Amino acid sequence: MSISRSETGRVEAFSDGVFAIVITLLILGIQVPEARTSDADLWRALRGLVPVIAGWVVSFAFVLVFWVAHHYLFAQLAHVNRGLLWLNGLLLLCIAFTPFPTALQARYLGMPAAAFLLSLAMFLSAASFSLLRWYASFADLMTSSVTMRERRSGMRRSLIGPTLYGVATLTSFRVPWVSLAIQVIVPLVFVMPSRVDVGGETL
Repeated sequence: MSISRSETGRVEAFSDGVFAIVITLLILGIQVPEARTSDADLWRALRGLVPVIAGWVVSFAFVLVFWVAHHYLFAQLAHVNRGLLWLNGLLLLCIAFTPFPTALQARYLGMPAAAFLLSLAMFLSAASFSLLRWYASFADLMTSSVTMRERRSGMRRSLIGPTLYGVATLTSFRVPWVSLAIQVIVPLVFVMPSRVDVGGETL
């Protein structure tokens, strides 16, 4: 059963709410540090927050990239169906898990288990979005203005994320700093404009 174009706005609005909650939960992981009475103690406490703030920035950029990609994808849909609703829910499930491994890695920076869990969460989010894009592109849900060439180009670009996050997941136990570097680099890749973006697609 297909749902009309006007109904896609409700799906996107619900998804936007989930993205907003996830971003809010990310910032809640940064707590005001405790210090004694001296200014030096406070500066030391603030320096201790640097990994937490860095992790928040990376995860914020990660979620933001998917929000932008999700927005452009839904702008291209003529209608949605039951399958796309379930796949959209799978994406939101993966994205909603992000705050926990983000907080874990901030507390245990450089430890393989923490790097693995965040890399895995990012991989699952990226893979679920690729699956969502694939279904939307080839299940006759997009508007006729989106050519097959644009659909295939967007699909190829969407595979960059799962591929790199998969590498990050596999390398996290042996070289966790490589995993961390990939977590930082991937959002930057999608911030840069591309020929796909010009066509109205991203990721």
